[in-house]
Formats: sequence, C-alpha cells, structure tokens
Amino acid sequence: MILPILGGPTGSGKTSLTQVLDPKRFEIVSFDSRQVYRDLPVGTTAPSPEECSTIRHWLIGFLNANESINANQFSLLARNAIADIQSRGKIPFLMGGTGFYLRAFLLGMYPVPTVPKETKDYVFTLPLEEARSQLLAKDPKAMESLSDQDGYRIKRALEVVLTGVLWSDVSKETVGGFWKDNPEVKIVGHWLDWPREILYQRINTRVETIIRGMLEETKEVVSKYGPDCPGLRTLGYNFALAFLNGMIDSNTFIEQLAQSHRNYAKRQITWFKKESFLSPISYDAAVQLYTNIEQR
Repeated sequence: MILPILGGPTGSGKTSLTQVLDPKRFEIVSFDSRQVYRDLPVGTTAPSPEECSTIRHWLIGFLNANESINANQFSLLARNAIADIQSRGKIPFLMGGTGFYLRAFLLGMYPVPTVPKETKDYVFTLPLEEARSQLLAKDPKAMESLSDQDGYRIKRALEVVLTGVLWSDVSKETVGGFWKDNPEVKIVGHWLDWPREILYQRINTRVETIIRGMLEETKEVVSKYGPDCPGLRTLGYNFALAFLNGMIDSNTFIEQLAQSHRNYAKRQITWFKKESFLSPISYDAAVQLYTNIEQR
C-alpha cells in the first residue's frame, strides 16, 4: 500500500497543492495541531470551506477553542480516518506542518504518564532557560539527547519529570505507530522546500491577509471562553491579545506576527530535515509526483 505524505513549513503551499489532486482518488488527512480548532480558521490558515469542498479534508476544525488534544488522541483519529478512506478505495494523503504529530503517528510514542493540566500550565509559562535548568537538575541524562534550544522537547520532558517519572527512562523506546503496525506500507514522503527568502516573502504576504480576521476571531473566542483557553495558545494569538489589550500598536502587532511565523517555519524545516522518511522537494516537483502517483 502506498501512503503519500507531504510536510512543509507554514506558507509553503500545502493547501494549494491539495486543490490540484483528484478528489476521486485522494482524501487529505491533515496533520496540523492548530487547524483542529473550528473557532480559529483564519489565524491558523486552515483550508477554507471552498477548498474542503474541492477535496475532503479530515481532522480540520473539529474542536472548540476551549478544548485540547494530544498526539496520542490525534493518532487514533488519524487511524480511523485512514481506515475509512481506504474502505472506499481511495488513497489517504497525509499532509501537514506538525512534524511531532506525524512522527508520533507513524513511529509511535514514548510511554509517558498523563500530565496534569496544572503542570502543563506551569511549564508552559516557564522561560526556556528556567525549564532547561530544572530539567538538568532533576534528570540530567535527559538533556544528553536534547538540543539546548529545543524548547518544545525540553518542556515536554520537564512536564513528565515533574510527575515523578524520569524522561531518560521513558524515552528509551516508542510504543505503537502506524508504520510499525503496517510494515508493508510504502511511504512516499517529502517536505516542501523553498529558497528561504521566497518562503519568508510568502509568509509576510500571508500575514497581511489574515490580520483583520485573526483579530475578529480572537475577540469572539475571548468572549466565549476567556483569554487563557487552549486555542489561543496557538502561534501568534498572543500578539493579537496584546494588540486588543492596548499593549502594542498595529505596526508592532504585524511585525511580531510575521516574525513569529518566520521563526516557526525555520523550526519546522529543522524538524523535517531530520526525518528519515521525508526528503525535500520543490512545489512544482511535488505537484508532478503526487498527481501521478499510483495506488500500489
């Protein structure tokens, strides 16, 4: 069985590529940890209703902004989606920018304990330097396998350590994983690679188009769920909140939003480069490859 996979940083054209695929052959399984929020389609640059009507997208816009989901829960939903798609003779096309979710789904996850919400909230607010310091003090072996600047993984490890379990113990081997359970699957995996200056220009242009809608979304979500709901922890909404609260002006909001998206794209590229099941590909080459891919 062929399993096409396409990763890519924000602004790289993943959604536009879905529009050239044959909907009679493919359905998209989205691997984006923030496009899951139905209240935040503009700021998360989720596929529009029109784009979703062209080709079916799974795992888009199914949570309220006051809800949350983890990689294990997401993986179970992705398995169900893939089974449904295959049962109708179509090809599931995995596509998205959240490399961690994609890796967890394919290769499995560490058997970590459930982390209480208050622990997650505490670690989330810590500066990276403080999180790194605490992890080094409580589980020095954990830092041997982590980059000093990998804030996500450092904080994730600290969350686990604060439950009383050593990250260095639970991170020795993954359990589960779709690819592990289905070794006959042949992955055709790439990530969209643009010259950096072109990608950044694409991001800057995109940011200009989402500002107004993003502010409207933020106001509505705050009125429904308050400013501390999980959905507003999504990239850039902290700047929208700061602007609406009069803490920054419009120029600063735009500059910080664009910079945060560029920084995020850089982190995504770093992640995708490390994945052995993904290789870089240009947008045009990806269109050519995936539109002509055979089912088996």
